[in-house]
Amino acid sequence: MTARTKEFNLFLRDYVNLDATRTSTLHARVSAVNSFIAGHEDLAVVVTDDVIPQGSFAHKTIIRPFSGNDFDADVLVPMDEQDDWEPKQYTQALHKALQSSARYRDMAVLGKRCVKLDYAGDFHIDLVPFVTRDDGNTYITHRTRNEFIRQDPVAYTAWFEDNNRTTHGHLVRVVRLMKYLRDRSSIQVPSVVLSALLAERVRSFAGVDDYANVASTLTSLVKALHEYVDPMLTPPWVDDRIGQNLADRLTPSGFENLQSQVKTWSRLMTEALDADADESVEKWRKLFGESFGSTTREAGESGALLASASSHYEKTLAPGEQDIEKDHGILLSLDPRQRVRVVGRMSANSKGSGRYRPLSGRGNHVPVGRSLRFSVEDCTVTEPYDVYWKVRNAGEEAARRQSFRGEIRKRGHEITETSSFHGEHWVEVWIVKDRIAVATDIQDVTILPN
Repeated sequence: MTARTKEFNLFLRDYVNLDATRTSTLHARVSAVNSFIAGHEDLAVVVTDDVIPQGSFAHKTIIRPFSGNDFDADVLVPMDEQDDWEPKQYTQALHKALQSSARYRDMAVLGKRCVKLDYAGDFHIDLVPFVTRDDGNTYITHRTRNEFIRQDPVAYTAWFEDNNRTTHGHLVRVVRLMKYLRDRSSIQVPSVVLSALLAERVRSFAGVDDYANVASTLTSLVKALHEYVDPMLTPPWVDDRIGQNLADRLTPSGFENLQSQVKTWSRLMTEALDADADESVEKWRKLFGESFGSTTREAGESGALLASASSHYEKTLAPGEQDIEKDHGILLSLDPRQRVRVVGRMSANSKGSGRYRPLSGRGNHVPVGRSLRFSVEDCTVTEPYDVYWKVRNAGEEAARRQSFRGEIRKRGHEITETSSFHGEHWVEVWIVKDRIAVATDIQDVTILPN
């Protein structure tokens, strides 16, 4: 097997991923509109919390726009049910508030399920009213039909994040690569359906090498998807995590094209992964074109910036970052039978008060100035054992401040941190028994700018 880790990292960076400038701009604009909504007096009694990223924004699977198309980011606007409001009034109230702003007036477009903020350039933000009703369930609203629609994107995002953890973060990269292939093929499959079909193929009991790197994860999941859909005569049921079918938006002809393309892609991926080192790049080019493996520019003028790009690359060591084996003399020998989860939660407000909310349902997005708690949960290793932690800052702001951190310390089952500055960060944990690290997990944290 030839992983071609460097080639995949550079291909993702240069041709697939949303670039850093667009990502930073998107984060800043989401933060700005969140601040506007939170401070608007007419919405104060309705809006109950910060906006919540959903869809490809929450899952970090937005890719570079293809052939002049724009990209969008969906965010939920949490609202409490109002006794005297019809469903359409939630979208109307949000639109009215935005219309009152000189900043947003000319870009706010009233849609059926959302208010779209259409920015100059190549992207827009869809603000979706997200209503918790008296029955305790969550709904979005359809303005023109004046009805509530039962949905729980937060539950879906948490499920997707759990599967991404199982693949050591590679599921996100696989979805990006598959969206790249889709956009250059004849298939018409919505991103949410494609992402869900791939996430459903993740198995916690998969072979130890199945999710070792991007190439093996891509090949494993696409092969599993081919085996799943190939014998089907009609589109499958794709659960939205509350018992509704996401694939009802997939046409029969679209599904047939997907079956055909996935069969071809699976064969080409298997051949490329199994190829000798001197042949593998050419094999991958049959899938991704001549651009794959052709980049000669290094992944950044600064090794620190390369190491910081957690959402774009394999995680690599930053200057001064510690290694569990080299710096602590602990053997890394992960036991595939053992499991641990580090669960991050954030405070409800900057004062650190209120109920702490899990990060997973928000796509691990956190405003600046929140208290963060990270706990070891769902650990199958029998005690006694030691817990080692690493907190890693990343991104351009961490590089500017020379604050990557990355020290490893033996601590308890829970640690507390603060979301101090913008960037892609993460917290890593190891369960160490008899000086051997037998289980590990990573909680990503994307801190949005002020």
